[in-house]
Amino acid sequence: MVYVNLVFFMIYIFLYQLAFSSSLPHLCPKDQTHSLLQFKHMFTIDPNVSDYCIGIRDQWTPSYPKTLSWNKSTDCCSWVGVHCDEMTGQVIELNPTCSKLRGKFHSKVHCDEMTGQVIELNLTCSKLQGKFHSNSSLFQLSNLKRLDLAYNDFSGSLISPKFGEFSSLTHLNLLLTSFTGLIPAEITHLSKLRVLRIRSDYGVRFGPNNFELLLKNLTQLRELDLNFVNISSTFPLNFSSYLTTLWLPYTQFVIM
Repeated sequence: MVYVNLVFFMIYIFLYQLAFSSSLPHLCPKDQTHSLLQFKHMFTIDPNVSDYCIGIRDQWTPSYPKTLSWNKSTDCCSWVGVHCDEMTGQVIELNPTCSKLRGKFHSKVHCDEMTGQVIELNLTCSKLQGKFHSNSSLFQLSNLKRLDLAYNDFSGSLISPKFGEFSSLTHLNLLLTSFTGLIPAEITHLSKLRVLRIRSDYGVRFGPNNFELLLKNLTQLRELDLNFVNISSTFPLNFSSYLTTLWLPYTQFVIM
């Protein structure tokens, strides 16, 4: 009897320690903290930026300097706009949107230490300016599920075919990003995409037959916004009705 009680007591101690240890927050890895601080230095906080910006789901959202909480004396998992995996402490979401930021976009965004970890990146209204090149280290975030670059100025950059390599992507938002030229055919490879939003006054267009290919391949797509996009092809009336939202103002196409 004493032995049985001892066994149960030891099991209780083990389970207690397990529960206690699993409830402890895992600290953000130092290399990721370092990368985020370097990323922060791409920007300055501009007090003249509007107190409101267009945030998630195009809703007006109060702006405030989130990155003021980003400093090396605190765990990066506690920083505003940074979300970590509760079990590992790895950074999985980065959302500094509506933070009164302004800065130059650099191809070598400091994200090497977070490759394969981050699943959501939201840089909406970050006032980024600069060329967006195919060698950007942003494309190393291979497991991204959501990428939002809306309302930044990429200065007439081409939309890189490498966007088509984000095989897990479900949301891609490129509204008013000053991209120009052809929408690469590789976008039609994003078979898990549920939301695609591309809007530009710089002359964005689909290549021949690529729009039909997009409708054919992206069967998970529910929201499609192609404002000011030249589809450069026919619009089939018999395409599948899986779309729940279709937004095509100022779009050039031929209905067949």
